[in-house]
Amino acid sequence: MQCRSDAKVTALVGPSGSGKTSLIESIAGLRSASGRIVIDSISLAELPPERRRIGYVPQDVVLFPHLSVRDNIFYGGRDRGRFDSLCHTLELVPLLDRSPTTLSGGERQRVAIARALMTDPRLLLLDEPLASVDQPLRERILMYLRRVRDLDVPMIYVTHQQFEAVALSSWCIVLRDGRVAAEGRPREILFADPSSGALENVFEVSNPRHEPEKGITRVVTSDGLELVLPHDRVADVGFPMIVRISAEEIVLFGERPGAISSRNLIEGTVTAIRETDGIVDLVVAAPSPIRVRITRSAADELELANGSRVWLAMRSRAFRIVG
Repeated sequence: MQCRSDAKVTALVGPSGSGKTSLIESIAGLRSASGRIVIDSISLAELPPERRRIGYVPQDVVLFPHLSVRDNIFYGGRDRGRFDSLCHTLELVPLLDRSPTTLSGGERQRVAIARALMTDPRLLLLDEPLASVDQPLRERILMYLRRVRDLDVPMIYVTHQQFEAVALSSWCIVLRDGRVAAEGRPREILFADPSSGALENVFEVSNPRHEPEKGITRVVTSDGLELVLPHDRVADVGFPMIVRISAEEIVLFGERPGAISSRNLIEGTVTAIRETDGIVDLVVAAPSPIRVRITRSAADELELANGSRVWLAMRSRAFRIVG
């Protein structure tokens, strides 16, 4: 497996038992492994964990209960400038004098990430850091992880959640049975297969053009798709940002509608169809893949097949603003 040097974050995705945790534990030096592990032309296999300069945050975060948050972070290193920068980026200043036992799950994750980054690592490994938190908190922590991404410390991010991979990473590697099954840009790899069961469409958007007099903001996705969002929901949000829309919120037409209230009308081509229990999941190239879910009766009425030309309508307020 090779991680691209131009990818700030590489997502490692796969089902339970596919080898994700075993792989990153081997990189960190916590598990014996055969083969070669090379970073920046440096072979790590012969080095003990403490000399590898690898930051590692396991799924089950362990903080020292007898130390304050401040001292937990300083345990990773004593560089005051780095400490101040990380506390600002991860919004930890109000927590510094507290005991780890008083922290929420999300706060503990942020402290653990700061401690790992205090070691000045050449690589940061995150093993499903959001697995034990609920959806609203997961989205908030993702905002912090996107800030960490901008610190230019390469990351390998382990997850089985497609949304997290798309929201955070620029390259994705899919593992199955201990082998690389696929790799590429996250949206192309994870959303092109309707059998994955994913219902969320996730976009990173930037280049906002605010039109408050019309109540809209025009944005462009990383794939070049133009979208319209409600101005009142994004006027004070920093860009680039992540938005998401469910496959069930998208209305599909077999021909271009003459009049429609949705501000987002996108033309595309059906590239994959999967039917399960009266539900039809589609992948539409527009040109990047967009997932749509409709009923079997609707699909029959439209006479859909691979290669069918369709139009997708997405209400601007159907988009969830993640940040």
